[in-house]
Amino acid sequence: MFLMMNINCSFRSLIHVILFLIIAAMSKAQIEVLTLAGDDSQGSLIAAINKANTLKTDPGKPVSISFAKNLSGEIVLSMDLPAIENHISFVGNANNGRPTVTVNGLVNPAINEGLKGGVSPGFNLFVITSGKTVSFEKLILTKSNKSGITNNGGTVTVKDCMFTYNLGIGSIHGTAGAIQNETGNLTVTRSYFFYNTGGVGGTDGGAGYGGAGCINVIDGNAVILNSSFFENEGGFGGVGVGSVGGAGVIMVRDGNVLMANCTAAGNFGGGSIVTGASGGIIVIGGNMTILQSTIVDNLGGAGLGGFDGVDFCSGGIHVLAGTLNLGGNIIAGNHNGSDEETDLESQVSGEVRSFGHNLFGAAKVETNGTGDVNKVALKDVIITTSEGKHQSEIISGFMPTIALTDKSPAKNNSIVFTEKNPVMTNDVHAKFFTDEMKKYASLLQTDQNEEKRAANPSIGAVE
Repeated sequence: MFLMMNINCSFRSLIHVILFLIIAAMSKAQIEVLTLAGDDSQGSLIAAINKANTLKTDPGKPVSISFAKNLSGEIVLSMDLPAIENHISFVGNANNGRPTVTVNGLVNPAINEGLKGGVSPGFNLFVITSGKTVSFEKLILTKSNKSGITNNGGTVTVKDCMFTYNLGIGSIHGTAGAIQNETGNLTVTRSYFFYNTGGVGGTDGGAGYGGAGCINVIDGNAVILNSSFFENEGGFGGVGVGSVGGAGVIMVRDGNVLMANCTAAGNFGGGSIVTGASGGIIVIGGNMTILQSTIVDNLGGAGLGGFDGVDFCSGGIHVLAGTLNLGGNIIAGNHNGSDEETDLESQVSGEVRSFGHNLFGAAKVETNGTGDVNKVALKDVIITTSEGKHQSEIISGFMPTIALTDKSPAKNNSIVFTEKNPVMTNDVHAKFFTDEMKKYASLLQTDQNEEKRAANPSIGAVE
């Protein structure tokens, strides 16, 4: 009897050990960065990525790479970061909402590759391989010699991050300065993009697209929420027939993109021998929906030939092909390459649909949505400087937004755009937008500063 009890106890102990090992194996692996060293020495970011790439994991339990609690400052790289070949979650540190850890690729920001097509010395930041799930939180990514993040078919989430002074590389079609999304899925929330430059296109002397200053969506899906884009520049588009400059903010070549509660101001589009690009957004394929956003005071790049010469580039948004849906946006005070205010333009096979309650300065597209307003002067809509330019402010954290004037026609003149509103009911891509708007319904009921929207909300990104 005593022997049987011992055997039972030993068996139970063995079961407990096995269960402990199983639970431990299922737990998320954690690696901590202990130093600001930019090489592969012990405790460095590069060493952490190399180690994380060797671990066995799955998308639901990525390897966590965090930074020592009191670690702040710049990681100045002396080599490229290793490609991300595993499911990894990067979590930085913050002080009063502002990230305190910077990853610096050491590019010289004085070299504007978007215009010159030169190769700036420096190092690449994050490159995600196909099928990997990777997230970034509370980090500053700066001066990459390639896009700050290149997503080659993975699932990437970016939250509470800053992208500054990143340069896209030149190729037949230039890459984006901040984020290049190639066939993958991308979600960006509460992030700030400042002075990023897209790469030059048509580097073989022929036709090409310049890279967007901030985000290129080549294919796949992208959701961009509660983020700001200031003073970014698209890349030069090349010299051959069919060349298109890169947009200052976002370039959509295929796929589905939802953008909401965002501000884009003071950005510049890239030019080309044929067609310039918008200072804000250009859609040359796929589907894009923009809701409750403020797109003002952007400057399009000049095109020197093609359909309309220098006039062929809207300052704010240009739709060459594909579908653009607009609801509750301020799009005003944007100018093209010949300094004409052109806030919204659609040519070739592009289509623009209005969900209503948009406010335009000078749109070349007729929109008939309920509550749409046209021919409004920028100074009457938002707070401007004495020179008539946008004036930004930081309410909290690190992202600037733009306030409305006291008597702005945008005030209390909109609705909250949630899943209850019809979205492309006759389009095969409708499910993506319907699902995403339902997913972020509560966020859409607040503004970019995360203040509750009024019962009769204002048009644009902020109440």
